This record gives sequence, C-alpha cells and structure tokens, in this order.
Amino acid sequence: MSETLDVKPALLEPLETAVVPATSAPLVIRDLAGKVSGVKFSMIFGEFKDRFFDKTENPTPQVSYRKYRLLRISPDGPIIAELGGEAKIEGTVTAALALLRLQGTGQAGFLQTNGYANIFYARDKNGALCALRVGWSDGGWVIDAISVRDPLAWNGKHEVFCPVPKTEA
Repeated sequence: MSETLDVKPALLEPLETAVVPATSAPLVIRDLAGKVSGVKFSMIFGEFKDRFFDKTENPTPQVSYRKYRLLRISPDGPIIAELGGEAKIEGTVTAALALLRLQGTGQAGFLQTNGYANIFYARDKNGALCALRVGWSDGGWVIDAISVRDPLAWNGKHEVFCPVPKTEA
C-alpha cells in the first residue's frame, strides 16, 4: 500500500537580493513623516502613524534583503510560516526606508513601483509584528502598517521582503 503525501505548492518564489547599508544614528520614525531627503511620499496612513510614530530604531548593521514573489492569495500567517517564522522575517522600518531612498521618486529598482505592495515585517512601538505595506501610488510612496493577525489576504501581485540570514548572505 502506498502513502499519499500532502505536498503544498510553494507560496513564494525567491527572487533577487539587495544590500541595505549599516546606519550609525537612531531613526526616530516620527521624523520621516514626509521629510526624508529624496523620497516623495503621497500618503502615510494613520495606522502606520499610530503604531510606529512613537518608536525609535537603534542603528543597524548592514543586512541583505531577499525579495519573494507571492504566487497566490495569502494572509500573512502562511507567508511567515513558509519563510521560517517571525524571528526570520522580522526587519526594520530603517531597512525599508533605506530601500525607498534608492527609488525615492518612483524610478525602477529593487522595489516594485507598479501600484502593488512591497511587504516588509517589523515590530511596532508595542512589540506587535506588523506587515508594512509600501507602494508607489499617486506620484509618491504610500506606507501603511497592518497587524499580521488581520485576516487581510495579499494577492499574487505583491512582493515580500525579508532579511537574509548571515549564513545565506
């Protein structure tokens, strides 16, 4: 008698990586409210402000980020599980902002600028893990924060970004 294995198809397709440089100063997230040199914001949503504006991130070492194409509709839970859990996917607003600076006016690059989300994961001021939705819309960058416990499902046009462990970089 043969056994049938319940194999789920991959949810994410790994794509390219980019290096986020080290920082030497803390990032006071409130200070980024449309005031980041070279980055044009069209909207910073209230949920992001509520969750992150009272947070300061310490200087960070250089880190590589890998981009993944989402292959089908999914909420955050299965995405996080496929990438190895919360500890593996957690990044910083500092890193997302560093990548935004490279494409500050919506030019082509590592982040997509086609209206679909670039999804990062970071902890808010209370330590809750959030999905950061960063996208280009209306001639500027849009940034929002959504709890990973929210049942929102991302469609297959979005891309997910997470730090690459030093052993894989």
